[in-house]
Amino acid sequence: METPQQVPEDGASPEPELEALVVASGSRPTTSDEAAAVLERFLRETVPPIFALDPTMDVRGFDAARVTAHPLAGDLMGLDLDFTGLEVTLDPTVVDTPPTPDFPAFGTEVSRADAKVAEVRARALPIRIQDVDVDATVTATGVHVDWAEDDLGQLALALKRGTAGGEAVTVFPVDALSIDLSAQQQAVSDAVVKLVQESAASQGFRVPRLEFELTQAGPRGVHVHVSGKVKRGLLGASLLFTTEAQLGDDLKMRLLKPALTSHNPIIGLLLLAVRKQIREELKDPIDLRDLQLDPLKLDDVQFEVGERLRLRLDYS
Repeated sequence: METPQQVPEDGASPEPELEALVVASGSRPTTSDEAAAVLERFLRETVPPIFALDPTMDVRGFDAARVTAHPLAGDLMGLDLDFTGLEVTLDPTVVDTPPTPDFPAFGTEVSRADAKVAEVRARALPIRIQDVDVDATVTATGVHVDWAEDDLGQLALALKRGTAGGEAVTVFPVDALSIDLSAQQQAVSDAVVKLVQESAASQGFRVPRLEFELTQAGPRGVHVHVSGKVKRGLLGASLLFTTEAQLGDDLKMRLLKPALTSHNPIIGLLLLAVRKQIREELKDPIDLRDLQLDPLKLDDVQFEVGERLRLRLDYS
């Protein structure tokens, strides 16, 4: 059911500005297929020019995005977003802040209706990130969005409104979210090495050799082995860093027995002075709950380490 915008009584505080993303011109879709078509056009036509203005990354393939809808219980629907073939390349030498996307401004709301979207699943099998083929699936359930139309003939996706403590608030758009990523370990290692080398070169260092290796250490642990050589001018040093990372049930990652050494005996002696400091810096656990998407809280983290690396984050 559509609901007209309410006009506040004299002396009353005006409604907060509508949080809406303009996605098209024209009236709201009335079927799931029409909704999918509107969103597909938005992803293919509106999003690519926005990324084209960002100097920190090169994003290609949004023009091939596919959106399909499938029926759920009652009149609810799910949306499947397919980003297979999307390519993202980061530039580690650019430190400028990306520009804020310039979306069309939403005018005065004239009508609103429940979008009837209960689930959104975005998949890319694969998406290519920094020359790494990553299988990615992001699933959001309990979606809270409306279709909103304004007096300019624009159609937008608007966040739903609710109340908390007697005050009008914007409802967070989802109730639960899961993120599932996997990729070949060697490809990930090669990409990390390339990024480190490019970033180091911009700071006047050369990293002619760098190797990463991760191996499983129990059900929720991983052995980390990093070796390489760093040069600046005529000076160079070989370095070896090892540790074991263990994830506890409290979702805190602890680094056990971190060690930094060198095959060069002179460099090894110099490292004696900083070894204690390194251990002091790494003694505090890393709380993965800091990865929360407020107000969603991180419930669980699962990972697998082998020829393929897999990471799953669950929020609710």
